[in-house]
Amino acid sequence: MRTRTKRELAVFAGIAVLLAVIVLANSAFQRGSLADRMDRYRRQVEASRKTEGLELLQWPLLRKTTGNMRRGPTFDDRLVAMDGTRVDIVGFMVPINQFRNMTEFILLPVPIECYFCQAPPMRDVVVVQMAEGETTNLFREPVLVNGVLTLNHGPGTKFFYVISDASMGPGKKGGTLTQKDVAPQHMLHGQEQPQEELLAPMEPPTPADLP
Repeated sequence: MRTRTKRELAVFAGIAVLLAVIVLANSAFQRGSLADRMDRYRRQVEASRKTEGLELLQWPLLRKTTGNMRRGPTFDDRLVAMDGTRVDIVGFMVPINQFRNMTEFILLPVPIECYFCQAPPMRDVVVVQMAEGETTNLFREPVLVNGVLTLNHGPGTKFFYVISDASMGPGKKGGTLTQKDVAPQHMLHGQEQPQEELLAPMEPPTPADLP
């Protein structure tokens, strides 16, 4: 009788593990599918802006950046030529410490709900600082940001790119923006650093590292 009970428990445990694996795999697939859809969405918006003659800073160019926090980043020569100039870029907003009346935020090529649950590689992270006296709310749709690009060099660099003196609007010309709410625990301010490496051997940024 005890042997039979042990077999039944083993079967139940195996089923539970299998179900857990299926749920996790399905969740990962859904996140991947959403990221792909949002990436296509952003690229469509970029293409529409390009037909208007607007030259955009492209995410594939940012992704050519190599290096890590310890050694510092190495930028593509084409990106270096843009250092200190005004650029336009389309991306999705991520809050730092609030999502209303923001003076700064993070711009990414695809949206994420939680910076620390879905930590992006640092070559994808752009810090946007609004022009003096200007603020913005957090929006769901891709936005078009215009501002002065600064490339951060040297060891210890946790943010490769900063866009300052920035203004922004809908990514799609004539489009509308929908305000988005974020739970406080999903914002950058006051959070512990995650243990996952971003671009080995990098560490995720903390609020104290913001320019």
